[in-house]
Amino acid sequence: MSRHVTTADEGHLPDVSRINFRFSGDGRYAACLARRGRGLLVPEVWDVAGARPRTLRTRTGETSASVPTPTAGGDVLLCRAGTDAHRLTLLTAPSRDDGDDGDDGDDGDDGDDGDDGDDGDDGNDGNAEEHELAVFRGGVVRVVAGAAPGIAALVLATGADGRTSVWRLSGRAERPERIATAPYPVRGGIWLDESGRRLALTRAGTEPATVVLDTLTGALTPPAGPAADEYVLLAAPGAGVLLTAVRRDGAYRLGVRDRDDDGPARHPERLNAFDGEVTPLALNPSGRRLALAVNRRTRSHLVLHDLAADAGTEARLPAGVIHPAARWNTGGLHLVHSAPGRPAGLVGIAGCSVSRPPAAIADGGIRPSPARVLSCPGAAGPMEAIVYGDPTAGHRVVVALHGGPEAAWRFAHEPLFQRLSRAGIAVVAPNQRGSTGYGAAHRDAIRDAWGGPDLADVLALGRALAAARDPGAPRPMVYGASYGAYLALLACAAQADLWSRAAVVAPFLSGRELYEDGPPPVRALLDRLGGRTDLDDELGPRDLLRLAGRMRLPLLIVHGDDDPIIPVGHSRRLYARLRAARWPEGAAPIYLEVPGGGHDLQHDVRDTAVLDRVVDFLRAGPGA
Repeated sequence: MSRHVTTADEGHLPDVSRINFRFSGDGRYAACLARRGRGLLVPEVWDVAGARPRTLRTRTGETSASVPTPTAGGDVLLCRAGTDAHRLTLLTAPSRDDGDDGDDGDDGDDGDDGDDGDDGDDGNDGNAEEHELAVFRGGVVRVVAGAAPGIAALVLATGADGRTSVWRLSGRAERPERIATAPYPVRGGIWLDESGRRLALTRAGTEPATVVLDTLTGALTPPAGPAADEYVLLAAPGAGVLLTAVRRDGAYRLGVRDRDDDGPARHPERLNAFDGEVTPLALNPSGRRLALAVNRRTRSHLVLHDLAADAGTEARLPAGVIHPAARWNTGGLHLVHSAPGRPAGLVGIAGCSVSRPPAAIADGGIRPSPARVLSCPGAAGPMEAIVYGDPTAGHRVVVALHGGPEAAWRFAHEPLFQRLSRAGIAVVAPNQRGSTGYGAAHRDAIRDAWGGPDLADVLALGRALAAARDPGAPRPMVYGASYGAYLALLACAAQADLWSRAAVVAPFLSGRELYEDGPPPVRALLDRLGGRTDLDDELGPRDLLRLAGRMRLPLLIVHGDDDPIIPVGHSRRLYARLRAARWPEGAAPIYLEVPGGGHDLQHDVRDTAVLDRVVDFLRAGPGA
């Protein structure tokens, strides 16, 4: 069975980044947040039939905390998460007229008008009409796309008391209707039938379980088929087929069952034997075929698995990354794919053909910088890195360290790396020990050893780069964000003369300090990975305040003052300690605090000036 791929002209794509993809319940539309050039993040709507994406420009722009959900009619339900409230807004195209003044919210606060960073007018874009529907105070809010007429979406709003209220949205500019209340937190949301009556949810807590919501009566009951510890991941509502997962012997196993069958699920052998991290994407309408993203090392593989035959076929997508959002309807499978030279966009699969629909062809733009995966030296042997430019012959090179620590650089579009490459700076982004995608031993090497094996790998790479570069060339630079920022500063303290300068975003001081004032999910991560364990070696405890006096190089620290993951106080305290030391001429540290900035300063700000500052700082190295 042959498969072929056709793509847009990849040499002339615009400077675009896209995040937060969601599909409508019927799979006809997808919505995301998009940024073009240095403009604002704005909602973008894709029609899977192939029309060019349509931009709905909002009054003040968005951050990554905004989640767009498209309706069956192509409008967008936008959930904006704030510090103490979630605001639910209906966005309609400027040509639509609902006959509503938009003042349907709990408090009617529309926000200030502002420039949205226009990315060009082709008649398909425009300022969206915004109708605020509701404000939910505190807690967690999730939007589940509707699957039948009369339900554009459901809202699951879990309050501070742990109770979850369920609200039905009509898709019009009118208040949501409360249809149920659960006395516990719930998450997920898989429609079990085509009528949109039954929705599978996961009851959160110490003993998670699946429950089924009846949207007509508001009743919450155990499912007819799955066991209490079996979770519904996907469904083919018309065929009554469910894909489930159950934890056995410390690992999850995928199962297949009929919706109303109370017998045990089948656990196909080959389906549970893939080498790599497996993400189920979508079932086809008959429930026989399953689309899976299988992640190995830096890239994703698309497998179309026949559940009846327990056999899969890999579709030959270009090297890149599949995002965890997809729909499979009668028109075929549509998913989201990204590569270094291609921003995330829809890929359609129909029959045996894989094609990038015409919607992925955007107008004008900047030629993307190519990237490749290379083997680089680490302290314990070779490790992979994603490389832009020539790190040995180029005038400047930066070692870029990913956050996490349970994460990895993937062969995907990275706006900052594109900017650095266009500025003439080569980028080496290693997946040092502690990174995911390379097996348990590589991933778990830093358990109870944060800043141990991974730091050794970074230093080994820095030394190898310095040795391979031309005599007189500037020493390598280092960049990192979040855990990568912490690791980059440890590298500067361990061997300051190896690096010419360093730029870091949202560093934390130490595992112990972060445990004291970080949010509960971060403390849980520290507990699970042993992030508070002190190392007993020449460098000593990995505390940046204790090591600050050893960082004798030009240094830029950036932190958003509204960072919900790593408190901004960590950077403030570090900067105060650094300023107290004496610095060489021209090497005094620089601190940039971003008002309203969140944790991810590529997307959690309303403009990209902060990225310009990072690029300018690294470009201003020796010999600039």
